[in-house]
Amino acid sequence: MGINVPKGSWVSTGVQTEVSPPVSSSHTPQRKQQPPQLSNTRKGLLLTVFCMAQFLDAVNNSSLYPPLPTIGKDFGMTTAEQQWVFSAYALTFSSFLLLSGRIADISSPKWTFITGLSVLSLMSLIAGFVPNKIGLIVLRALQGIGAALTIPSSLSLLVWTFPNEKTQSQAISIFSGMTAIGIVLGLLVGAVFTSEVSWKWCFWFITCIGVPTVVASIFLIPGGARDEAIDEQQDPTSVNHGNKKTSKGGVDFIGVSLLTSAMILFVFGLTSGPGTGWGAAQVWAPVVLSLVLLAGFLFWETRIPERDAALPPSIWFYPNFAVLFGLALLPFGWLLASCLSFTELWQSSYGISSLETAIRFLPLVIPTGIVTTLLAIFPGTTHPKRGLLIGFVLMIAGTALLPFARGLENYWRILFPAWILGSTGDALVIVYCSTAMFRATPKERSGITGAALNSSLQLGLVVVTAALTGITPSVNARMPGDPFNGVSASFWFLFGCVVLETVVAAVLYRERIGIRAGRDEEQGVAAKNSVATTVGEKVDSASV
Repeated sequence: MGINVPKGSWVSTGVQTEVSPPVSSSHTPQRKQQPPQLSNTRKGLLLTVFCMAQFLDAVNNSSLYPPLPTIGKDFGMTTAEQQWVFSAYALTFSSFLLLSGRIADISSPKWTFITGLSVLSLMSLIAGFVPNKIGLIVLRALQGIGAALTIPSSLSLLVWTFPNEKTQSQAISIFSGMTAIGIVLGLLVGAVFTSEVSWKWCFWFITCIGVPTVVASIFLIPGGARDEAIDEQQDPTSVNHGNKKTSKGGVDFIGVSLLTSAMILFVFGLTSGPGTGWGAAQVWAPVVLSLVLLAGFLFWETRIPERDAALPPSIWFYPNFAVLFGLALLPFGWLLASCLSFTELWQSSYGISSLETAIRFLPLVIPTGIVTTLLAIFPGTTHPKRGLLIGFVLMIAGTALLPFARGLENYWRILFPAWILGSTGDALVIVYCSTAMFRATPKERSGITGAALNSSLQLGLVVVTAALTGITPSVNARMPGDPFNGVSASFWFLFGCVVLETVVAAVLYRERIGIRAGRDEEQGVAAKNSVATTVGEKVDSASV
């Protein structure tokens, strides 16, 4: 069985290779079906539909920052329980991203997208009527599952709609920029609803946007978009034995269950620390068990067929993929740290309104929208490492100021420039991580690539939430008097994370050109062949 490199593999230099499609001794190519030609108008409408997934994900979180103290008061929730309003969503979202990415790659991404958006809209509608905190947290978890189905499928469809490298990079930049727009509008919408109507409209707003988007998706997205017949030529997990075509793989429910359980236990352990004490069994037992389950997940992924894995082991051997996955852990967590910390501080301790809180957050998110828009207009760089390092340096400068933003009197003098610098750098990291990760992997794995990217972003959000929930109250308990003491300590923790990520980007991210890029692709193929062998079964595919 020969080793073949998949056609159109993307590497970190921004160059698309042109090599032969994967052909093995047991794979007989079928006549390739060309995707339908779409007009520019329809492509623009499709991009708008796909961006709605990213927009609704951002709004679904940011709109709840202003009313969070009100929600906590209405339901009698502690500070730790309030964090679960965000953690429940992020946990299921990040865990099921891997499963949904697999579904998008082996089935119809159109109907995966529509199903996810329908679930998100329905759960949001019900959440506005829920009578207690347990029901709210459960529905937030179900919202996360619905949203998880939309992101990888929308990215998969986006890559299919814009096959040209330049337009694809611009489309991905616009898609990423919807996060900033969603955060800005979410903050404003949440504040207006809370002060003028009811915080329940923060959920119903998602339904009002989601339902029309579902209807538009049914008619706009082509029925054969990225279907099995079109992708059979390129999908490395689709094999043909004579005239008998085998399946492109199944879904890894066991792996996703292991990962989800591990994350829930990990977050539960960290959020229990301030209330029970960090030496209590209620803290360490869940954390240790979560690490055991995580190891079990990684082991399980190597024991099942490559085509069935939620996170195929071979994907880690693409150039810089593992490094980019690690770098993507920080951006969403960085934004969340400021939102959570200052929402609670300003409204509960300083007594300012939810609308004023939302307006004060604008310097945190507007630069993100500007940066992503500019990167979408101008041609992308072939050296993403430079953009990443510039972004991290700006984040270091901004984060270093945050621990000193004590009191409202320091808003313009310290907090405003800190957010301008930090959010600009944060946007650069998000965009260059996204484009570099898609360039490092083949287009036929765009679904799982998008899932891995967004899973990393959400994992970072979960970890930062857990850390803030643990650090802030612990420090305030030892240093009572000024609630900013705990916030300041949390930002010093965040500063250390930014510095660590900068070192990782500078040392471990390696840009490859020419022959070295081709050699890295061959190494990725060889790595896939080494991990694709399972007990009793060896996948008859030799391309990554």
